Amino acid sequence: MKELVIFVVVLVVLFWIGVKLQRWISGASKISKNQKKILEEMKRQNKTEDRK
Repeated sequence: MKELVIFVVVLVVLFWIGVKLQRWISGASKISKNQKKILEEMKRQNKTEDRK
């Protein structure tokens, strides 16, 4: 019985860590996509200012 409780607790902890990692990874990819969009927008603005 004690082994079963330990096994369940370990599974719950691993699941929790997996969820946290998934949120962190997806959050990081969203941030990098936003940074790329911002960088491209700044490049566009610089090109239009250079033409003036």
